[in-house]
Amino acid sequence: MGYLQELGLRKIVNAAGKMTYLGGSTISEEVLAAMAEAGHSYIEMERLQEAASRVISDLTGAEAGMITSCAAAGIATAIAATLTGTDLAAVEGLPDTGGRPAEVIIQKGHTVNFGANITQIAGMTGARLKEIGSCNETKDYQLQGAINEGTAAILFVVSHHTVQAGMLPLEQVVAIAAARQVPVVVDAAAETDLRKYIAVGASLVIYSGQKAVGAPTSGFICGKKDLIAACLLQAKGMARAMKIGKEAMVGLLVALQQYARKDSKAEQERQLALLEKIRAGLQGVNTRIAKDATRPIYRLELLLPVNDERNAAKELIKELETGPICIKTRNHQADVGIVAIDPRPLQPGDAEIIIKRINEILK
Repeated sequence: MGYLQELGLRKIVNAAGKMTYLGGSTISEEVLAAMAEAGHSYIEMERLQEAASRVISDLTGAEAGMITSCAAAGIATAIAATLTGTDLAAVEGLPDTGGRPAEVIIQKGHTVNFGANITQIAGMTGARLKEIGSCNETKDYQLQGAINEGTAAILFVVSHHTVQAGMLPLEQVVAIAAARQVPVVVDAAAETDLRKYIAVGASLVIYSGQKAVGAPTSGFICGKKDLIAACLLQAKGMARAMKIGKEAMVGLLVALQQYARKDSKAEQERQLALLEKIRAGLQGVNTRIAKDATRPIYRLELLLPVNDERNAAKELIKELETGPICIKTRNHQADVGIVAIDPRPLQPGDAEIIIKRINEILK
């Protein structure tokens, strides 16, 4: 019996994705070995962050970088940095901003909940969130009119959770912000392209470690050197409560280097082949393969009937999760009868388990 079983934890087949509620990602043997080495060592943490900055800068094209405990911590740290700069008294004073500029502009269609409300994560720093536009449209004049002497930053969210049409694109936001010398902070937590947003001109970009990268729970920020210095200084203030251990930091760095070596085309082909295998094995259910809204990720969608009497998608989800092996699927669209299977987290043998169990239930 393994330790997880001793704790009473059941086996999970993860077809939902690299989700925080399921522990993010599994990690490679190389990452585990590096974490074990760090765990058996004493490390000067400041020097480790300096080394991390070099690795992150090389892989993202940013001037500098740093590691955080997760992407949410990265958002709070980045926003705090735009409020304080490298003024240590200001760092220690947060969330009291002491009369300094503290407004952070965000498009209404970007005010998402990713497990917590992004407005709360940013607002815990003392920032005042200023929403612009409507839930389905933002115009350039609305952003231009919102910027004033009290503006500290603009927060831009890249996610399938956001409204996908009618929002100002990042290129336009960066251009408007640059003309007024306002930093743009990009939340790209689960995104796969580590260079895109820096190349567009974002001031700071936040990524999750345990999502696309396949690291232990962690995050990182990349961006302008002066703002990264301000981010690092937050460890002497509110970010002290968000510190990360040496083991996860080293694990993230190894995972990042592995990620940079991956063949993205081969990975997409692997995903599609796995989905076609599951699709071919399922009986009596309509399916389609769909692409994620913002990332080169493919999923198999099961299209199930919904009417006033029953929702077959929700019934299937319940059966999958309460069976002898708990199968977790991606259920964002269950209300309209869609259950999705994400191939990325599937381990050897999982596809066969999913096919067999769904066929049993639907029969």
